[in-house]
Amino acid sequence: MKILTVFCMLLSLTLAGCGEGGGTGETAPANQETPAAQDLTAVKTSLNSIAESGVIDSSFFGIPESLEQAGKPKLAEEAKKLGAMKGKKQIQAAAKKIADQL
Repeated sequence: MKILTVFCMLLSLTLAGCGEGGGTGETAPANQETPAAQDLTAVKTSLNSIAESGVIDSSFFGIPESLEQAGKPKLAEEAKKLGAMKGKKQIQAAAKKIADQL
């Protein structure tokens, strides 16, 4: 029964598709890349939270990658090191240092 339900859902999604309606009709040229917006305020907020608590939690997930995508490889490396740290004081100092550099 579950297989039939999943199959029906996939079939309906396939048939619905994206269609032609609802768009603006404008498209970007195929060879032009649109730059991703690199807003690091969420990263800085997460780092400040980690700096306050001294605990690396789920808010740390994706920080090194975000820094790397934003063109900050040195900070990304520091963030990777931060992820491996165990001591509360060490985590607080490293997170504050990275956040202050943003």
